[in-house]
Amino acid sequence: MKCLIIAAGQGARLRSKGEVKPLVTLLGVPLIERVIRSAMEGGADEFVIITGYQGEQVRNFCQPLAKRLSVEITLIQNDDWKKENGFSVLKARDILTEPFLLLMSDHLFDSSIIRSLQKQALSKDEVLLAVDTDKNNPLIDMEDVTKVRIKEGDILNIGKTIDNFNAFDTGIFLCTPAIFDALERACEIHNDTTLSAAIRVLAEKNKAKSMLTKGFWIDVDDENAHQKAEKTLLDSVQGKGNDGPVSQWLNRPISIQISKYLVDFDITPNQISFVSFLLSVLAASFFAVGNYGLLALGGVIAQLASIIDGSDGEVARLKYLSSDYGGWFDAVLDRYADAFLLFGLTWYVYSQDLSQWALVIGFIAIIGSFMLSYTADKYDNLMKSRIKKGIRMGRDVRVFIIFLGAIFNQAYLVLIVIAVLMNYETIRRIVICQNDDE
Repeated sequence: MKCLIIAAGQGARLRSKGEVKPLVTLLGVPLIERVIRSAMEGGADEFVIITGYQGEQVRNFCQPLAKRLSVEITLIQNDDWKKENGFSVLKARDILTEPFLLLMSDHLFDSSIIRSLQKQALSKDEVLLAVDTDKNNPLIDMEDVTKVRIKEGDILNIGKTIDNFNAFDTGIFLCTPAIFDALERACEIHNDTTLSAAIRVLAEKNKAKSMLTKGFWIDVDDENAHQKAEKTLLDSVQGKGNDGPVSQWLNRPISIQISKYLVDFDITPNQISFVSFLLSVLAASFFAVGNYGLLALGGVIAQLASIIDGSDGEVARLKYLSSDYGGWFDAVLDRYADAFLLFGLTWYVYSQDLSQWALVIGFIAIIGSFMLSYTADKYDNLMKSRIKKGIRMGRDVRVFIIFLGAIFNQAYLVLIVIAVLMNYETIRRIVICQNDDE
């Protein structure tokens, strides 16, 4: 489906974040790119973008973006960008002859809203608007949001200043070409060429429809809204379903702040994964030296590596850089890191008393950690679908135990605990998965 995006306005209230509003970055990604990607996830496959203020800059960004995303983008300049947003919509009249999506370049949203819109029945002379009825939505700016009065799916009235309302305009439309006639009619009768005026014209004929949504959306119109959107997106990448207790309560709150900083730099998730691995190797080297000071320092570095190990996935999701290879590459480096850390501890213990049992326990600990990781995927899927409750015993717990043992100079005890705990957990998973398969 074709998608029309209005990107013509100046956006003076967001000037502190950038001169050209559609190109203002949010966690390392320009607003208009986030809108396009969300629309693509929802099913849009062709875009028409109306530019205006500093249009050349927007066009210079969108043209290579089209190649990068392998999507067709048609760019149209609106030199009357100071006028109402309806003038921008009318610029696309000759191109959009079939139903199309209409979006704003500064309205972020969950792609599920787009998918839901396209499932709605719509006659050839109707327009459908996604509306939010949650008056307690913390992401809404009550002073600036466009209010809507709806009844049984029909829009009765719309505008920023209406008093009798029960919903909010999300800025996400499914339109037919009837919107163009409505805009011209609103201009002729009311000398008003806003989208709201066009919707009111359609409402008089019962042709303005609404769809309720509870999905995420926000109008990033000023610095305060920018901060709210940033926080919402950061929160969305914190709650991984397979996070263990240490990741959930310690690592994530720290890694998300690191990721918030890293997204503004040209650094890839794979590079972050490799840095985490190098820190683990450094920690293991300190373990192997054989004195308590470096042992404790190595423990701190190992925990830091574990925290940073969460940032690669966070940056990947925030900047649309996730890939199957990246996930696999991170997992491979984690296994190497585990081996180095546990071998470093083993060598430390062995160098202290030359006990061959240290080598045996260390070997069992390494095997246990590897098997725990090997069984993780099937067990995690089972937890999500069947088990629902329980503590995930994973790498975050293992590294945290290493950290505590190094700080308190209990390296031998750490090896024993990891050897017993990791192998016990592996056997427990085998039993649970076997029972589920029967």
